[in-house]
Amino acid sequence: MRLLLLSVVLTFTAPVMISAGEIEDFEELDLEQLLDVVFTAAKHEQDIGASPSAITVITREDIQASGATTLADLLRMVPGMEVIVATPAYSGIIARLKWTYESQFFLVLVDGREANLELLGYPPFEIQPVFLEDIERIEVIRGPGSALYGANALVGVVSITTRAVEEKTSARVGFSGGQAGLRMLGARASTRLGNWGFQLSGGFDLRGKFTDPDAPGLHALKLRSAAEYRWSERRRILIEGALSDTSGYIESGLGPLDAVIGLRTLRLSYESEDLSGQIYWSQIPLEAELGTEMAYHGIHLATFMPIEVDMHVVNGDVHWNLPRFWDPLLVIIGGSGRLSYLSSDQLLDADTYTDITSPDYRRPGVSHLEGRAGGFVHGELTPAEWVTITGGLRFDYNTITDQFVSPRLAAVFRPFQGQFLRAGVARAFRKPTYVETGLHVKVDFPPDSPLTGGDRDNFQDFMARIVGNPDLQDEEVLAFEVGYLGRFLDSALSVAWDLYYNIYKNEVAMHSRMVTDSRGLPDLDESVFMFNNSTRDLAIIGSELCIRYKPAKNISLMAAWVHRELWNLRDDQPDDEGPRNLITLGGRFRSEWGLVGSLYVFTRSKFRDRAVANPAGLLEPILKIDMENAALVLGRLGWRTNPGGGLELETGLKLFLPIAPDAEPYFRYREKGGGFTRTGDSFGGSQLARMVTVYLSGSY
Repeated sequence: MRLLLLSVVLTFTAPVMISAGEIEDFEELDLEQLLDVVFTAAKHEQDIGASPSAITVITREDIQASGATTLADLLRMVPGMEVIVATPAYSGIIARLKWTYESQFFLVLVDGREANLELLGYPPFEIQPVFLEDIERIEVIRGPGSALYGANALVGVVSITTRAVEEKTSARVGFSGGQAGLRMLGARASTRLGNWGFQLSGGFDLRGKFTDPDAPGLHALKLRSAAEYRWSERRRILIEGALSDTSGYIESGLGPLDAVIGLRTLRLSYESEDLSGQIYWSQIPLEAELGTEMAYHGIHLATFMPIEVDMHVVNGDVHWNLPRFWDPLLVIIGGSGRLSYLSSDQLLDADTYTDITSPDYRRPGVSHLEGRAGGFVHGELTPAEWVTITGGLRFDYNTITDQFVSPRLAAVFRPFQGQFLRAGVARAFRKPTYVETGLHVKVDFPPDSPLTGGDRDNFQDFMARIVGNPDLQDEEVLAFEVGYLGRFLDSALSVAWDLYYNIYKNEVAMHSRMVTDSRGLPDLDESVFMFNNSTRDLAIIGSELCIRYKPAKNISLMAAWVHRELWNLRDDQPDDEGPRNLITLGGRFRSEWGLVGSLYVFTRSKFRDRAVANPAGLLEPILKIDMENAALVLGRLGWRTNPGGGLELETGLKLFLPIAPDAEPYFRYREKGGGFTRTGDSFGGSQLARMVTVYLSGSY
């Protein structure tokens, strides 16, 4: 069983139809108000207790009080969310599944725009053109979300809502600096002219490696602008443009990538009380160099060539609350469509590169286009005040794996005031990425390579057959869950307990089988190195217990315990892929005279990381590394003052402190498996170390 993280934040808030700017000051709302409504789990405003899914909201006050300096670290406060900082430029999240440092199992939305890179899979938090101070709230569905959101909402949805244009002219600037070479500057300004509203924000985020501040870790520049026209409180149109440029090392299943990745996006959205829709375009240029060599048994065969990739995405979606012909019944319908295009002069096209009849025979270069579309119907029936029944169905089609149907059925019972019982079943899927289905990388041969003459052509042909597998199927999860939410002491105390049973099928994983020929080199006809669907089915059984207590208006305490068990159904054996226990304790406060602070401790139990790229070479076996018990302390201590004239200033310290209680050094550990080679070179995930940050911010 898995008792997940006692939610720091049982503060579930704010529907999308109520923009962040319409609630003037979240800090003035009490806990009962913050627990009133959510939007993401059913695409409409509803009481958190009636939500058909387990859901957590991180409020503006949580963001302001936390010691987090990154979006990923902020998500540690979600019950059961495992956050893995692999490098300063790459963070992963996972919950209710086997452990992995990859993030493609959650669908991440930024103001409704899908942040997941359709062709690469993961949502790069570091390149999103927002800073923590730009975010108003985050709603996180814990559990399958494909019935509403389609592909890639396998185990949940992270919906990030940025701060709306304020009702009066305002500005804010903040600077942070500290250990690990951290330097961060963010600024935002907004104003209104009649029905029009305008907003501009931007800044930079520079970080070194945790254990070597002078070594480049992350370099990010971000800019975002928006213009809004509002007819009424519930009807508006918004045009948004944003860009970011980021560089750093990204951890991948093929090893570390030294990458420069950008984001250019334009978005047009419309919102009214019953109808919402948007269309957006994104361009993602990528330059990368894979740090792993093609080596086998210590023999350096080839070197990956640097690649340049240009990706474009056009996406549109809409949903409509149908007019009610019967008051107890609510029906919502919607749909979406998406086109993704990738081009590169360095990658190999498996269909043409080895085809002697093709005019592109032995010519590198790829042009890849894929599309997907889907539609859903969502219904809620409330025949009596004490029960709500939710049913939904979505059909999705894509040009890679064909079709998928995602149903959901849930019921919420309210036996007493402030008490909610929920039971549900749902099915969700993740579409394999281009990396998994079509990636083939060209290599170069060093002078000392034993491959010569025709062997080099054969090896390039081998590269056009490995890594990407076009025959992959969708990963899928069938989930059963029950939950309880109770409010006590006039809502000062909240208790939530969720139990779930997930069956995980068609897991996509790298399969390697290298065969040696008479020369001691890989037999290119018999060897295999590519992504495949696993033949095993995993059962994940978990429990999430979440408690929050607010003894006074300006004090909030929390505790959380998560437990999870994995079972290999094919072999009828338990599995150790992931920590069994996560425990979190913490709280925050704000005094009337300006002192603010927080302290949270996040712990995880030991487990085994089974997906560590071998530093000896890509063709060598993937490593399995035991990960010890670990804890992370995030804290903040600051002082706010209002000198007058609408000006507010705050300064203070933030603390990021990793603790490894069972092994030296006690204040360093890796969240992604790794270690040191015999020559002292580090491989795998970055080693985390203490980081103290000084910050200063001012707003008007």
